[in-house]
Amino acid sequence: MRPASLAFTALTTTLTLAAGAFTGSATHHTRRVARVAAIAPASLRFGRSIGSPTAGRLIGGSRLLETEYLRIEPADAAGDVRWGLEPLVSMLDRAARAVRRQFPAVVMSVGHLSRAGGGDVEQHRSHESGRDADVGFFVRSAAGRQLLAPHFVAFRSDGAAPTWPGAYFDDAKNWTLVAALVGDPEAHVTHVFVAAPLRARLLAYAERAGAPQATRIRAAELMQQPRGVLPHDDHFHVRIGCPAHMNGCVENPTARVARESALGARESALGARESALGARESALGGRQSAPGSQGTSAPARGQHGVPTRALVTPAPRRVATPPPAAPEAEPVEPAPEPAAPPAFVPAPIDDVDG
Repeated sequence: MRPASLAFTALTTTLTLAAGAFTGSATHHTRRVARVAAIAPASLRFGRSIGSPTAGRLIGGSRLLETEYLRIEPADAAGDVRWGLEPLVSMLDRAARAVRRQFPAVVMSVGHLSRAGGGDVEQHRSHESGRDADVGFFVRSAAGRQLLAPHFVAFRSDGAAPTWPGAYFDDAKNWTLVAALVGDPEAHVTHVFVAAPLRARLLAYAERAGAPQATRIRAAELMQQPRGVLPHDDHFHVRIGCPAHMNGCVENPTARVARESALGARESALGARESALGARESALGGRQSAPGSQGTSAPARGQHGVPTRALVTPAPRRVATPPPAAPEAEPVEPAPEPAAPPAFVPAPIDDVDG
């Protein structure tokens, strides 16, 4: 065979092998890009919670949007504190839609979530890692109409608002909200912080309304009044747990906060002990001074030591009088619609560590 033929054959073989290698590489590269493309959108949508609720940050979170059934509380709109993990944000949207399906035209009010990158939020100890959200109570008038305030409003155990006459805690809508949160199919709610009297009110309503026992038990486990801070009698504080397989997410608050809470409890115990000692000393002092006060009211005695009888004016004879007639019942008028809610007064740190 001539050298030219050998050279041509070698060139053809090299090109064929190269084409095969590049074809395999292209196929492998295509599969890898497809796999990354399939994973990347989910990762960007989900976000990452780094650290704990009280010392953390948020990466790639979702922003809660206002809709016809969900609004941001006007007092909390500044600062764009409406970011969170996608499970938290989507859960709030689903809960608002669940309430609206049962009660047409109602709107759910939401306060602070987290900042876009997490970290400190003014007036909060937590809300740092994209897993916390403040949700306002549903409020109604005496006639049952929904009332919307520019800020959260506190309620007593009887359902009345002490600072907003004519406004009432809406048991039906608030229970529907709680049931939607604790039964959400995607997010795992770990806490619903709320004042103890309102917790009891909601559970009592749920039992009267015939809510499923499993839902009532779940709500009773998750609803709790936080200790050492304001009672959360004007909003729900909802917290979700760390999503599965999310490295760097810390479920519970940091040890630093727990240590500060322990120190505060120890100082409170010492203060109570000092108060008890002070009360004991006061009691001993009163016991020592008691003997000197005896014998000051001895009865008067006559010339021979016989007690004299004091002159007593007889009491006038009482004449029985008929009971007053019961007043005529006045016609009941419908309760007027409440006036505008009270002015917003910035509260101290009203958040929770645990």
